[in-house]
Amino acid sequence: MDEGWWYAEGEDRQGPLSVAQIHERIRTGAIGAQTLVWRPGRLAWKPLHQVEELVLPGMRMEPVLLPEFESTAMRETPPLPEPSASAPTPAPQFARADAEPEPWLSDGPVEAPTPRMRAPGLPPAGPWRRFFARIFDVWTLCVPAGFFLGAVVGRIWPAFGLWMENPSSTPALGLIIVPVALFFEAIVFGLFGTTLGKLLFGIRVTLHDGGRPTFVQYLGRVAWVYLSGLGLGIPFVTLITMGRQFFEVKEGRPASYDQKRYLVHATGTGALRTGIATTALVGLVAGVVFIHHRETERNIRYYAGFAWTNPVTKLRADIPRGWQYREQSNTSGDVVHTFVSDSVVAVFAVESGLDHVSLDEYQRVWVHAVRAAMELDSRARPISVKGRFGLQMKGAMTSDASRHVDATLLKSGGQVWRMVVVGTSDRDPDTAATAALRDQLFQTVPTAAPEATPKGETI
Repeated sequence: MDEGWWYAEGEDRQGPLSVAQIHERIRTGAIGAQTLVWRPGRLAWKPLHQVEELVLPGMRMEPVLLPEFESTAMRETPPLPEPSASAPTPAPQFARADAEPEPWLSDGPVEAPTPRMRAPGLPPAGPWRRFFARIFDVWTLCVPAGFFLGAVVGRIWPAFGLWMENPSSTPALGLIIVPVALFFEAIVFGLFGTTLGKLLFGIRVTLHDGGRPTFVQYLGRVAWVYLSGLGLGIPFVTLITMGRQFFEVKEGRPASYDQKRYLVHATGTGALRTGIATTALVGLVAGVVFIHHRETERNIRYYAGFAWTNPVTKLRADIPRGWQYREQSNTSGDVVHTFVSDSVVAVFAVESGLDHVSLDEYQRVWVHAVRAAMELDSRARPISVKGRFGLQMKGAMTSDASRHVDATLLKSGGQVWRMVVVGTSDRDPDTAATAALRDQLFQTVPTAAPEATPKGETI
């Protein structure tokens, strides 16, 4: 919070000013004995003549009806009594700031007071405090926004989900995530009347009449924040727009997205809140640095390829460029190894304890078992994988026939290894890239004695 004296002038609040600056304005006639003044830490605004350290020798104490309070509200209140020689003129009574935060002191012009409004009790929030609160809110809410895009939108639109996984999408993805994060901010504000960043850094946003913005009103505010404050999230443009708003607030003017609509107050801060806010901000910055480091490593692996070790066989494969890896579990709780490119998802898994089951028998049982998720050809065709016998089937996802499926089975001893590749809409997943990945993955399967095809079986 800026330290110094503030005074009321018209519909504006001027400050912070030093005592010397206040005295200079008294000498020039800009302010007088009845001008309302305030300083952080004081409980209410007071006429200047009641503040000993601001009074100059010989200052005249005649009461003056301040034009900034000549409103319907003031005309409805009893007039000030005439001054007398024996008793000083009582100053107008104003609400205590610690009783209820006042809504109409802001960093810009305000509307005339109404009967339900009272004198100001909170100064406008400074630019640095607003900056840190904004950064904290955007960064923290980008996490649920990204999860929403991946888990909800990506499930409805698989091609978009795969695009999100591609490191080359990072710049464009940032332009999408930020407005979603701001939408989430409006939801949080609509529910609680504040956000985590505003709560930590002591900021309160109100309407000009002191009311709390509704969800729709605050959503309109964050839309303007995104446009004129964050510059649509476009690099370099953001620096210009945020810099312009920063200096507007620093000069005591409202940000462009707050003018004549919203007031941004600075509430009191203590050592505890300052410590918590600082710790939270440092922790957030550390988290962002960590995520950036992980993203850098992921980009390197994507563009250069990487080595992968099969955790079952301990054999290594050199995964070609253009793939990302993550270990997951299927609905049965079995570990599956997922490799993602910009157009397909490849799932590599193993099933053990099949010493007395032929590959043909396993293929028929497995096709029936996965029928709820995939419709595969009941008849498979033989395929050679690095000179080894396997079976390949084609089909489509049950829920979306435009998503084609390619499945390959390979038996080694009592284990059956399978690789299932699922493409996006109307794209054949059996490409040169997936064939190269298949060769590398099945290379980690140990060689076993060749299995004879049972007599009478047609493959």
